[in-house]
Amino acid sequence: MSPCKAQVAYNLTVEELFSLGLKNSLEIQEAEIHKEIYESKENTAKTKRLPSLDVTLANGYLGTPTVYDKNLSYVKKPYMPKWKQNYAVDLKQPIYQGGRIKNSIKYSSIEKDIATVDFEKSKSDIKLWLINNYLELFKLYKQREVFEKTIDEANKRLKNIKNLKRQGIVTNNDVLRSEIEVSNFQLSLEEANNDISLTSQQLDIILGLNEEIILIPDSTLLDLDLFLASEETYLEQAYKKYPDLKKSNFNIEKAEIEKKISESKYIPNLNLNVGSQLIRPITTVSPVQDLYMNSWGVTLGVTYDLFSWFDYKHTKYQSNKNVELQENRKRQIEQEIRVNIKSAYIKHMQALNRVKVLEETVIQAKDNYRITKNKYFNQLAILTDLLDAASVQLDAELQLTVAKANMIYTYYSLLHTSGNL
Repeated sequence: MSPCKAQVAYNLTVEELFSLGLKNSLEIQEAEIHKEIYESKENTAKTKRLPSLDVTLANGYLGTPTVYDKNLSYVKKPYMPKWKQNYAVDLKQPIYQGGRIKNSIKYSSIEKDIATVDFEKSKSDIKLWLINNYLELFKLYKQREVFEKTIDEANKRLKNIKNLKRQGIVTNNDVLRSEIEVSNFQLSLEEANNDISLTSQQLDIILGLNEEIILIPDSTLLDLDLFLASEETYLEQAYKKYPDLKKSNFNIEKAEIEKKISESKYIPNLNLNVGSQLIRPITTVSPVQDLYMNSWGVTLGVTYDLFSWFDYKHTKYQSNKNVELQENRKRQIEQEIRVNIKSAYIKHMQALNRVKVLEETVIQAKDNYRITKNKYFNQLAILTDLLDAASVQLDAELQLTVAKANMIYTYYSLLHTSGNL
């Protein structure tokens, strides 16, 4: 009994493949965490518009001061209360900071948008990886099916050859070569079963399933109605949806906001301060009075960093170059998209054509085997011709299986490249 038959089997559809893969992918979970972090950063940036409130509660011990004359000779030790208290509340409301707060909020919002794009890109990448491995499993099952049919045919052929041997029509060499061929096919079948187990285990781990489950891909996969649009349609869709291009647009906007934030350093800041203070003792009079004094005030302050102009020229140059750099990268991505769409579209068309050609090739190979088989058992062909014909038929059927799976993969690859997966 093969390893596959000893384990639990589960029929897995493409929809379940994507659903379980996206749910259990550690890469997707990482991208989700990044998105949540940047959402939190955006909320943090918004709090900068709120006033800041400083509260001071201080108690301390005052040492007795010593008074000296101008020659540093001792004069006296005046009275000083031993304890001091300072209770203060200071509220600061930013009124104008050259757009720094507003642009910082926009900057955080764009970073959140970029994290969202990265999240969507990760989902698309995972889907392509999943369908690739799913199709690999599909190919293995189809190969196993071909090997099983080939072994069945080879056993029937061996039985007929043994009958001819008993009749003295063929030599024992034909029997031995046929037995070796059956053994080789059985080894290939065993390898296919083992590969099915290994590939299933890999997918089980990614999908969060029991590793002992043997996955069975949807047998109707090749019968799916795959709608194929024009190359220009996919190109237009990629310009709107492709994650890297969307991300480059955000990066340009981000660089422009960084430029505005850097320019805000050269604009005066306007703040409103409201404060109240309760202190003890009163040290501004002599002698010191052991009393509480409450004072409050409202201040409208303007601050300006004069030295900021020393690096203004260099900072502005760097900001402009960063915007230029991001625009250049966007053009590069657009070029890559054109190349990738063209390549993906041509590869899919080639895959479709290859399936058509190989379907015809399989028909021809089967006819060739049937004719050669009849010739051999009528003593009109040698065993080498028959085995070659069987090998050609087997190779054609295996190639067709690979070609059909590749046709599905190139279609999903085209969707991935155009931002539709």
